[in-house]
Amino acid sequence: MKQRENKTRYAVLGMLSFSPKSGYEIGKAIQNSTNYFWSESDGQLYPILKQLTEEGLVTCVESETLPGKRSKKMYEMTDEGQAALLDWLRQPPVTFTVRNEFLLQLFFGHELSWQENRDKIKALKMQLKQELAVYDSIEERIKENSKHPTYLLMSLAYGQYATRAEIAWCEDMIKQLDVHHA
Repeated sequence: MKQRENKTRYAVLGMLSFSPKSGYEIGKAIQNSTNYFWSESDGQLYPILKQLTEEGLVTCVESETLPGKRSKKMYEMTDEGQAALLDWLRQPPVTFTVRNEFLLQLFFGHELSWQENRDKIKALKMQLKQELAVYDSIEERIKENSKHPTYLLMSLAYGQYATRAEIAWCEDMIKQLDVHHA
């Protein structure tokens, strides 16, 4: 059986495709962008950076620092790293896994009262509206600050569309519960 490839490497290479970065800057870039649909922890990030360096897909240069300060490691994608990223980008995605604890809880909602379930859905709707507001602010930042906004905006639009659909679902489910229990 073939071992599943760790896709963290492509998240890192992708972040380095924009510009050279330190490990900290890569983590922050992920946290501020792909984290909404693809998260990585520092515990995953640094071992992958070491592995990518060993494989020759990135280079690491330690910067000069002031006495008493730690040196800063800057990572840059090599031509081999860019080739690996392009190869991966041209392949169909292997996974599209959704793990939604809310839906798992709702699936077993018969254990709660209809009012408790309604309240949970209503709370989810409020949370989703807040998320949509964040997405909308991110859209403005991308439009103002990005050199390559097209694909960033397309990825963001997926989240905006999905969130709007989830809000509509919440509204419909609240109505459904109200009708059945009025």
